[in-house]
Amino acid sequence: MTLRRVIFRQWLIPTSGILCFIFIWEGLIRLGFIRSLFLPPPSAVLAALTGNFFYLLSSACITIRDIAVGYSLGCAVGVGLGILIGYHRFWELAISPLLLIISPIPIVTFVPLFIIWFGLNLLPIFACAFIAAFFPCLLSTISGVKNADPRWTEVAKNLGATNNQILRMVIVPAALPQIADGLRLAIQTCFLVTPVAEMIMGHSGLGGLIWRSADLFKTDVVILGQLTLGVMGLFLYKVFGSIESRILLPWRPVSG
Repeated sequence: MTLRRVIFRQWLIPTSGILCFIFIWEGLIRLGFIRSLFLPPPSAVLAALTGNFFYLLSSACITIRDIAVGYSLGCAVGVGLGILIGYHRFWELAISPLLLIISPIPIVTFVPLFIIWFGLNLLPIFACAFIAAFFPCLLSTISGVKNADPRWTEVAKNLGATNNQILRMVIVPAALPQIADGLRLAIQTCFLVTPVAEMIMGHSGLGGLIWRSADLFKTDVVILGQLTLGVMGLFLYKVFGSIESRILLPWRPVSG
């Protein structure tokens, strides 16, 4: 693929689509089809960015911290427990029924319980982000471990490998693609859950900024906070994709 074609596909087409959307959005409001009180034009959102930049930046940093703490802990525990459950039949029989009951429960419904347990501080938000990352990593890891080709395990046994060596050198590498999928999905679920927990808690992250701005009918700041979450999520997806292709799964072909 030539450089010109790469630039056209990866930059010009997406940029043109975004610009067309912004133009139509601005035009509908300028022509009076939509009241700016309910949906401000892009120009108003841009003005809100310049007027609230440092407030937005501090709120974004707080949300990144909340997500980072819950994501790192949730992924570590989810992957570790997933390997244990997927590899040992005893733990699968003992723990899986409980996890199957808990996993469909909407995560934000845990917030009142976490407030009773931990109080009005950061721990309920961290706990929600933890659960949001925990279950995608857990379920993907269990699936990856159980779907590892049993012929590889038999070959390792015939070569004299111990159970720990088989787990470390055969099962986990075979499960890495699905583990990586769980880690990626956990980013999305953390971004879906953590701002909502911040709203409920009245926290000072982006969720709290969006909630307080909605109370004051500052819809331009509300949309600005939403767009900031979207940009942050897209950036982290790109960072994770780079880590995945360079470190976790360097043999996997890069799409696009």
